[in-house]
Amino acid sequence: MDRLLLVLLSSASLLLTVYGIKHHIVTKSWSEAQSDCLQYLRVESPGRYLSHRYRDNQTSKQLIFCIMLNLRIYDPTQNVLRLKAMGQFFHPDKTDTLYVNRTNACLLRVKVPPLVDSSEDSQPYSGVMGTLYEVFRCFYHCYGNINADAPKLPATVLELEQIQQECARIVGVSERLLDGGSQLRSHPRYSELSRCIMLRSGESVDYLTHRNNSSRRFKLQNGENDVL
Repeated sequence: MDRLLLVLLSSASLLLTVYGIKHHIVTKSWSEAQSDCLQYLRVESPGRYLSHRYRDNQTSKQLIFCIMLNLRIYDPTQNVLRLKAMGQFFHPDKTDTLYVNRTNACLLRVKVPPLVDSSEDSQPYSGVMGTLYEVFRCFYHCYGNINADAPKLPATVLELEQIQQECARIVGVSERLLDGGSQLRSHPRYSELSRCIMLRSGESVDYLTHRNNSSRRFKLQNGENDVL
């Protein structure tokens, strides 16, 4: 029993060390996500990918697709591509003043990912896979080098719902009020709820209850060193 407890504690410690969980926020680097995906896909001869060399073939496309899912850059449930999240994993040259415009021009030539084909006889993500690979190439060739940063990953839809429900229980707010808008904001414990959600997700309660689809745009913000 003591040995089992030690194993469980060691596993928990390793998870916290590798993925940097604070409250409910997960951090992960490109290399960590790629290492996961190389195992998931059982990629043979992974050496070239470990040195960030990607050929234009199906294996590379599958790998990039997996990495973008792993890092939550692409959300298949809403068919949303988070370009700002993508930009966090690339570091531009300090002397390069045109990388934003250059990447913008490249992205404008990429088609928006099609809706997933859910028919039984199709490969549901084949079209999206090719599109995401082209987006990756825009960043890889035009924006900068892949960095070693491990930024905060955006929470999934299910995680956001769970966080809101858990925080409502923690501070004593009825879960029925989570979609209540003005009723929720007028609740005497709204500030405690908002703080709990912010700490656990990194997002404000107003953002979570009034999410929009602005991240669908395939475009970099003109004139700023940031990615939409």
